[in-house]
Amino acid sequence: MIVKSGKKAIAIAVLGTAAPHLAMYVTALALSDRIPKQWTDTFLLTNLNSWWSLSAFIVVCCTLDDLHLLSSKLGRLAMSAALIGDFANTFAIAGVTSYLLQASPEEKLQRIGFASSLSFTIFIALMGLVARPVILRLIRDVPEGGILSESRLVAVLLISITCSFAGELLGLHATYGPFMLGLMLPGGAPLGVTLAERLDRLVAGVLTPLLIAQGGMRMNVHMVTDASTCGLLEVFLVVGILAKFVACMVPCLYCQIPVRESVAVGLMMNFKGITEVVYASAFMDSKVLDDEAYAAFMMNVLVVGAATGAAVKYMYHPEEKYVANQRRTVESKKVGEELRVLACVHSQVDVAPVVALLDAASPTPTTPVSVYLLHLLPLAGLTSSVLRSFKHSDRHCVPTGSKATESDRVVNAFQFFVEQRQQGSSSLLPYVCIAPYATMHNDVCTVALDKRAMLIIVPFHKRLAIDGSVEPTSPNAGAIQDTNINILNYAPCSVAILVDRGSLSGVASTASIDPIDGLFPHRVAMYFLGGPDDREAMALAAYMAEDAPIGLTVFRFLLPIEWQQRLDPEEDELDDEATQEFVDRWVDDNRVMYTQHTVGGSHEMVDVIRNTSVAFDLLVVGRRADSLESPLTAGISDWSEHLELGVLGDLLTSADFGSRLSTLVVQQQTRAAAGE
Repeated sequence: MIVKSGKKAIAIAVLGTAAPHLAMYVTALALSDRIPKQWTDTFLLTNLNSWWSLSAFIVVCCTLDDLHLLSSKLGRLAMSAALIGDFANTFAIAGVTSYLLQASPEEKLQRIGFASSLSFTIFIALMGLVARPVILRLIRDVPEGGILSESRLVAVLLISITCSFAGELLGLHATYGPFMLGLMLPGGAPLGVTLAERLDRLVAGVLTPLLIAQGGMRMNVHMVTDASTCGLLEVFLVVGILAKFVACMVPCLYCQIPVRESVAVGLMMNFKGITEVVYASAFMDSKVLDDEAYAAFMMNVLVVGAATGAAVKYMYHPEEKYVANQRRTVESKKVGEELRVLACVHSQVDVAPVVALLDAASPTPTTPVSVYLLHLLPLAGLTSSVLRSFKHSDRHCVPTGSKATESDRVVNAFQFFVEQRQQGSSSLLPYVCIAPYATMHNDVCTVALDKRAMLIIVPFHKRLAIDGSVEPTSPNAGAIQDTNINILNYAPCSVAILVDRGSLSGVASTASIDPIDGLFPHRVAMYFLGGPDDREAMALAAYMAEDAPIGLTVFRFLLPIEWQQRLDPEEDELDDEATQEFVDRWVDDNRVMYTQHTVGGSHEMVDVIRNTSVAFDLLVVGRRADSLESPLTAGISDWSEHLELGVLGDLLTSADFGSRLSTLVVQQQTRAAAGE
């Protein structure tokens, strides 16, 4: 993260750390005659200046995680700046201390300064040249998806504790050694996942609450009796906060970040939490802080931590950015324009049905498809979320077999699909997203907005088991369902949820089979009830059959004339125009067909669907989430289990309906700029 950080993060880190240092130093000079002698003897202001000016990386990450902002643009910017600041501060403290000692006129202090510089350099070198290779050797042979054995985990922990003790001997805080060692090691699996799985419950559930409780028990508010001393301490703390706040805003405003977001970054960099509690307890043990100063300081930590978190939650809503300036739908796609699809997969289980759906579209040079693949992985063993373009683990060849990671295998499957098609008919650009499920939709919407995607394809969180029952696709199925709902709510383009029942992925590729005597590799049925989602679904189905050996039948359901006054006249007119255009342009009564059914209610419509659906391997329907209640769906909506599928989609995929056909539920773009 440090190497890849941009100029904005570096500028925020430098100014956000230097400005409060300078401001508090100037304040100390201006108020030197009022500073108590005890503060001077214990170097209180020097220590306060060094750690109150920091933005602790772990505090920023944890607070952003609590606010569900880890995957946001400003969240990543704040985390990068905080990490750079922590990294630079470690070397700055060691360097400045050694320089001041060596510049002293006393020969003894000069020798101490030289020894300090030499020992710190040796300490960093030993971690990089000894500790890091040893740990990498311990985790190298762990298979993908596995965790470290108990003996290897103990060895890693012993190395970490040794680095902590060595840092203490050099005059550093006990956390600096493990922190620097952690920066040298790769995050994620298997080391990060093992530490999270084996230690998270102990650390987060027991040790951290005990640490916070101890810090609170040591705080005695009644000890705050000297108003002048506490007021003076308050001046230094407020000056440091304001200086950091303004200094972090300046680079943001210079880079033309909106004022509201610049303020949010300034607040993020002032998050306070467990790191400040640890430092305060340590300095109280060493008599740098007395009971009165400790109580006053801890009250500031509580107030600032709560106020900044609440203010950021109120001010910053990244979802507001996911609004396209123009219509990004399949229905609005121009003739000959490529279809830009963002395909999301959580695991290898999702690959086959998504690839089969893209194959059913059968892209050609005249109807090309640009696929942006996003492999979604849960955040495990990492502190911050990751969104990056995919690179094979082996740069010299496409990894296969035991050398391939899960992302390698996912990308290889999509790459094989692209290579099967004609040149110029399809392209692939893969990405990897590692984020908490609660904020994963931010990355999906960001990629969709940046790449001007017209359609996002996401897999449903349940699938058909071998015995015919419906089972979750993942242990995190509930979280995946919430992610899908968030994508539907905030997507800057149309969204399609693919419910896999095996009927689609079991069909041979259209690239290798030609239709013979009316037999097509894929037979698609689209059930049209009316509304923007149904029009988008029909446009997508028409695109799939535009220049491909696909059998498509559109079934439109109409109400009796005496019931039609209940419909929305404007939407009804748009439906008529869309279906008439479809009939005039595509219907040939062989490969593409269109039929109308006048039904007296939902029960008759369900009977038609039940009788006709068995002849197809893919059913396409609109979600109809925002459509008016219709007699066609009356009674069905009361039994809906999965609201993200809409009334008809939930019916087709329910166990009571008994269908074993894959279903594609389409929602048209709901978030667009005014006037579009």
